Amino acid sequence: MEKFALLIVLFAALATPLITAKFHLQRMPTAISEIIMGIVIGKTGFNIVQPNVNVQYIADLGVIMLIFLGGMEIDFSLLEPKKEGQEYSPLGTAFAGFISIFIMSIILSGILYFTGIFSEFILAVILFSTIALGVIISLLKEVNLLNTKYGQTILLTSAFGEFIPLVALTVYSAVKQQHYISVLGLPVIFIIAIILLHRFNRIYVFFDKIDKSTTQLDIRLAFFLIFTLVTFAEQIGAESILGSFLAGAVMKLLKPKPDTEEKLSSMGYGFFIPVFFINTGVNLNLRTLFSNWHALLLIPVFLIAFILSKVIVYFAFRGRFGKKFAGGAAIVTATTITLVLPILQVGRNLKLITTTQSGAITLAAIITCLICPILFNKVIKNSEDIE
Repeated sequence: MEKFALLIVLFAALATPLITAKFHLQRMPTAISEIIMGIVIGKTGFNIVQPNVNVQYIADLGVIMLIFLGGMEIDFSLLEPKKEGQEYSPLGTAFAGFISIFIMSIILSGILYFTGIFSEFILAVILFSTIALGVIISLLKEVNLLNTKYGQTILLTSAFGEFIPLVALTVYSAVKQQHYISVLGLPVIFIIAIILLHRFNRIYVFFDKIDKSTTQLDIRLAFFLIFTLVTFAEQIGAESILGSFLAGAVMKLLKPKPDTEEKLSSMGYGFFIPVFFINTGVNLNLRTLFSNWHALLLIPVFLIAFILSKVIVYFAFRGRFGKKFAGGAAIVTATTITLVLPILQVGRNLKLITTTQSGAITLAAIITCLICPILFNKVIKNSEDIE
């Protein structure tokens, strides 16, 4: 079966949305259904897939594409401070919301560290402060809130919850490996991103004159940006996912045509990203996890911590949006999966956590994606009165 591993994974990627549609489970985040499919065909379930180099390579490209598209989802107009005469800017509320999450994450990580439940304090802070930007964007689109001030504020809070933990992870990884030059070299990635942005800032005007259907210059540029920033990130010892996120941000700032974003999303979510999520499920060994009581304890502990770290967002949103929608913001920002997986992968590579611990934390993150969207939909039901 090893030779056919990629074929089976690709068939699973095709079958997953068909199965969720058949059983009316479309509201389940796609990432979760793909992980569950991976669990069924992987080590925990029928064990018909033994991941090989080919599957892992495409899965690695999948996480890079996932973070790249996350960078492309940021609406940079939201980062502008409140202008004179403007009633409301999401920036202040979103920043206050994320800072409250970060402080709460430190408190919860300290509790786990001093009680001996989880010894990696900083890794826990990074995990608890992450927010699933991609999942939240899809959810806000479904309930027609993405273009409201409320939705934009949640979106910006989520963007902080993806970018800042990425930078923190890069610094933490460099320090753990004693690659201190990586920390000093971190600004280099940002400088390269700015240079690329400046160099190509009017590139689409030129592309419109010479592009053909057989050249697809916009897609070639996207992959050039991805691999340039990922390569530089890896060369200075930083995390490749930070490079891919910045590539997505640069691509967004270049103001690509809507069909460019659509084509990139099609490539990512149609091929690379499903392989990453299914491969994650394949590698999860729940049988080993359920035989280890200490790792098993981490599931409810991290689930509660993922939720409690976001509860405080309620106070940042209450003054502007009222109790009901502030509660909804606190619930939806507790959704976390997309960044948790690469963070755990880094943790395993650095031998900070075991595979069993990683599986327990992944399960906790999966549960947040199952319960939080349902609760959010109930809270914001009949939301015509939201701005």
